[in-house]
Amino acid sequence: MTVGAGFVWYVFSDIQGRDHLADQALISDLEINMGKYKKLISMFREDSPATVIHPTWISPDNVISETRWDEYKTLFSELGLDAGMRSWGGNSIWFISTAQGLVTGGSSKGYMYKPENPKPLFSSLDKIPEGLASNVKGYRKINDEWYIVFDWDD
Repeated sequence: MTVGAGFVWYVFSDIQGRDHLADQALISDLEINMGKYKKLISMFREDSPATVIHPTWISPDNVISETRWDEYKTLFSELGLDAGMRSWGGNSIWFISTAQGLVTGGSSKGYMYKPENPKPLFSSLDKIPEGLASNVKGYRKINDEWYIVFDWDD
């Protein structure tokens, strides 16, 4: 488990993931699998000071055991979280379902649990919404704690 190698892979590789799921598919998936997402939240909080848990790397390095990391990877696989999860300020946790593109341009889509300032809000994130600037996260509310999150850069 090396952060450096994982980070370099994540940042400098061509991410050939799945197509982004439609908003409604993400909402349905969250409803069906809420217990697994709550388990990930609980594990992540227990494993502080971890800030990123990805299928191929962890930050900071060596903060959880290989056995625990395997638990995360199993849940990521079951939930289709291609790029794992990361803390996003305060109590917010970002679950990245899909990530596509290169360092010079790409996008990601997934969930944000308890975002601190979920703006800008959009009624749909099935495509890049008009008015969503590059490198700004756009949100669609699912309920009081959960949002779909989409970001892109060019």
